[in-house]
Amino acid sequence: MNPDKLFNYLEGKLSPTERDELEDQLIRDPELQRQFAMARKIHERMSGEEREVVLDEPPAAVRSRQLMRRIMLVFLTLIFLNIVVGVVVIGVLENRRQKARVAAERSRQDLAAALQRAAANALPTPSLDIGEITIAAPAREQETVIERIIAAAKRFGGSAARNISNDSGTLMFAEIPADHLPQFRNALIDLGATMPASPAPAATSGNVILQLRIIPRPE
Repeated sequence: MNPDKLFNYLEGKLSPTERDELEDQLIRDPELQRQFAMARKIHERMSGEEREVVLDEPPAAVRSRQLMRRIMLVFLTLIFLNIVVGVVVIGVLENRRQKARVAAERSRQDLAAALQRAAANALPTPSLDIGEITIAAPAREQETVIERIIAAAKRFGGSAARNISNDSGTLMFAEIPADHLPQFRNALIDLGATMPASPAPAATSGNVILQLRIIPRPE
């Protein structure tokens, strides 16, 4: 807001339209309200609290009032410029922070994608033997059979773990290197395993995942 307009308002020099527009801005703009309060104090000091009309004011007094008014106008203008500069600086800093956050997020996504690609290249996807191998065992011996299967898988360079247990038995999965798969199958046969009627073609490299089920056998 031009400080001259505030002083003209206080001195009643604005047109009705300009006065209405200024009053509407004063209602909505807190910063303009602070500027208006400061201009009103300055105006009161220059004109006196009793609003006396001074005729034939000495030239020195007139020049003093004009100088004071110019100083206050410069002061208000500097305040306004400081506010504008502050808003611009805040906007620039926020824009830089936003760009930094976007760049950091993009870097994290690129890193995650690179790690996934590296993991895929380093660890080829194992093949799945879709046929289920079953081993019948009495209820009191099932835990022992499960432990022997896990031990056999480790012995041939792989691993095995139980999945779920229900009325139909205990489901297990074993991941075995393809070159040790025949030995692991023989170890399962020694435990009384029944192999699928149509086993999957033997893999020549990588690992093979087998599905096993320990079913209850009446004693």
